[in-house]
Amino acid sequence: MPSFFKNLIQCLTLGVVSLSVTCPTQANINNDLQFHGFYSQAYLLSDGNNFYGDSQRGSFDYSEAAINGTWRATPNLNFAGQILSRDAGSADNGSVKIDFLFADIKAVESDNSGLGFRIGRVRNAYGFYNDTRDVLFTRPTILMPQAVYFEGNGLRELLFASDGAQLYSYWDADENSTSFNLTMGRNSSLSADTINILFGPRAAAFIHKGELRTPIFGQILHSRNGGDTKFALSILDAQIDLHSNLGSFAELNLDASGYVLSAQKNLATWSFTTEYSLITTNFHSSQGSQIQEIEAAYLQAQYRLRPTITLTGRYELSVLDRDRRNETDSHNLVVGARWTPTPNWIVDVNVYGLRGTSGIPAIDNEENMPLNERTEIFGIMLGYRF
Repeated sequence: MPSFFKNLIQCLTLGVVSLSVTCPTQANINNDLQFHGFYSQAYLLSDGNNFYGDSQRGSFDYSEAAINGTWRATPNLNFAGQILSRDAGSADNGSVKIDFLFADIKAVESDNSGLGFRIGRVRNAYGFYNDTRDVLFTRPTILMPQAVYFEGNGLRELLFASDGAQLYSYWDADENSTSFNLTMGRNSSLSADTINILFGPRAAAFIHKGELRTPIFGQILHSRNGGDTKFALSILDAQIDLHSNLGSFAELNLDASGYVLSAQKNLATWSFTTEYSLITTNFHSSQGSQIQEIEAAYLQAQYRLRPTITLTGRYELSVLDRDRRNETDSHNLVVGARWTPTPNWIVDVNVYGLRGTSGIPAIDNEENMPLNERTEIFGIMLGYRF
């Protein structure tokens, strides 16, 4: 069934792409109802560890396809939604899912400010890239910055969207703009696949139920001079309850809270981005509790060689336990080139050098344990949007 759905959405995407190419007005039926979409396909070749499939032999198991739509029902009421098929090795099987679906109610709006609510499955504002992380055009490289966005750890499902309500507001003044988002999520069950990815097949075999409780995401973002300079502070707070078959460990709880500091400077041909995150986890069981601080940061530079060609370099650092920094640190170096021959097409070529195992998908390396401390990845990804 997942393969059928995967093929179905890809066919639908290609069909809508064809319509949008031959009849551009079909993707924008009128001012109140609009449809858009994207498709991207990667090839990854790695040495040391697998990343999204059997990449040590070359893997095409990384693709994303989605169709989204917006409907302006009234001047103060909008609806938006997206269906997505994402294949990412063993971390995501390509099945079709509702990525987000919400009603947007504008309670107050003036020429330079507004306040509203979104209700449904809403996208979480977390760092600069989380709420558009699946669109190749809107993220900096093929893989998201590992250190801050946990790209290879299977946390996308928990970070990207929440079922609940979101309060948002914005204020504009001259060339400056400030926005605020606060998401209050409701409790939701963790799928067996998510538990398997997060804790590994061996531990997951003893966990018969998992629940994500009261996730909270918040962000305040300030932009100056039309976006030349941006700053953001993002927060998260969530709890995971696990119910296992292990006597004294029958009830397990994981509390996580933290923040991300983000900054970006855009010049005529250069863009510089940096983000720093600190997340504190508290693991509870009947045997006691264990507190761990996860620290991560990256520094990224992008150079626009031509209007259609961008070069990217990024250094990432992550520490899984600040009390054991030298034992749990990982360092990643990323270089890449991006070509956008038209606004609808994009080609990304990246090379990754990873030192340490943070961010390596353990579920793709069950037969490759223990994980190698050195991983090199070559990736190329083709993307289209309409």
